[in-house]
Amino acid sequence: MLKTYNPGGIAGPFGHYDHGVEAVNVSRLLHVSGQVGSEPDGNVPDDVEAQIECVWLNIEAVLAEAGMTPANIVRTITYMLDPAYVPLLGAARLRHLGADHRAASSTIVVAGLVRPEWKVEIDAVAVA
Repeated sequence: MLKTYNPGGIAGPFGHYDHGVEAVNVSRLLHVSGQVGSEPDGNVPDDVEAQIECVWLNIEAVLAEAGMTPANIVRTITYMLDPAYVPLLGAARLRHLGADHRAASSTIVVAGLVRPEWKVEIDAVAVA
């Protein structure tokens, strides 16, 4: 269902992603709105690592509601307040997507998110 592209004429991916991901013969396309580190009760942990875990659990909950899993993700866009979060984000991405699945990815450092306690936001696109 997914065909990946990493052309030899450009630098290889700098992390756990592919430069291009083509969804072949799919019938469903799910856009997951940006998820933040908010727990089900609305609590937002102070710790960025805990927020990142909440983000991925929230993404997985939306996917599950649609009958999908992280294996269906073809693209993510990550917004973060501090580039120092990159190793934590990379580890969580690897843990939740698995070593054999590399969705296309963009990562952006921003000055702020809608609420000041949010440190990371990730949106995703999934296909089935």
